[in-house]
Amino acid sequence: MTLADDFLFCKIMSDTKLCKEMLRRIFPDLDVSEIQSVESQKAEKLALHIRGVRFDVFTRTAREIFDVEAQKRKLEDLSKRPRAYHIVIGYDGLNVETLRTSGNYKGLPDAYVIFICMFDPFGKGRHIYSFENYCTEDKNIALGDGAYTVFLNTKGKLNDVSPELKRFLDFLGNNEVSEDSYIKELDEKVKEAKANTEWRREYMRLLTIEDEKFAEGRNIGREEGREEGRAEGEQHGRTAEKRTIYERLVADGMTAQKASIITGWNLK
Repeated sequence: MTLADDFLFCKIMSDTKLCKEMLRRIFPDLDVSEIQSVESQKAEKLALHIRGVRFDVFTRTAREIFDVEAQKRKLEDLSKRPRAYHIVIGYDGLNVETLRTSGNYKGLPDAYVIFICMFDPFGKGRHIYSFENYCTEDKNIALGDGAYTVFLNTKGKLNDVSPELKRFLDFLGNNEVSEDSYIKELDEKVKEAKANTEWRREYMRLLTIEDEKFAEGRNIGREEGREEGRAEGEQHGRTAEKRTIYERLVADGMTAQKASIITGWNLK
């Protein structure tokens, strides 16, 4: 297990100090000086009939909300996932006291959804892909809605991030430990986490649950396959029966058109 593992990432980045330094490296232009308590594996569901989301690492400052996701596998819906997270984060921002009392959306905090990918999500070799809303007709016009999405790539090849962020991504993606004091501290935290008996038990419980879910899904798939096979076999049987009766009627002198109407068999 390394920091790239979802379980360890959530546990270690729950530390306010470590999380703040990560955000500072990702967003050097933001004044990420004071963040509130960090929540890991925070589950949010807006309504009973709506599918919820689970944030890996969720925190906020007085002006911004951050969700950081550690992504090991490239999913087909990866580009759509930030949209879902932004919806929930936006709802969370509406709970700010000033918005409830004044109804002024100007106080809505900026929302940052960050995916740290252990693969290149767009195949262009960049370490960072940043997105915000612009006017389609004039890219110089930014919407300014405060919604930002960032994909980080531990497999990047371009010199497009700061040395500090590059060292962080190298540690995540390749477990490279440099002389960087922050990276050394993360490495020590990973070692401590591996030796944490309680965390190891929790990790094993999660693995057991995942294995059980996988086995259950596999069994359901097999049963559905058997049901589909039986249905397909019955359909073939009915088709063959129609054709046999059709051919017998025609052989006995009935016109093909009439035999087709009676049996439902169509030569076409």
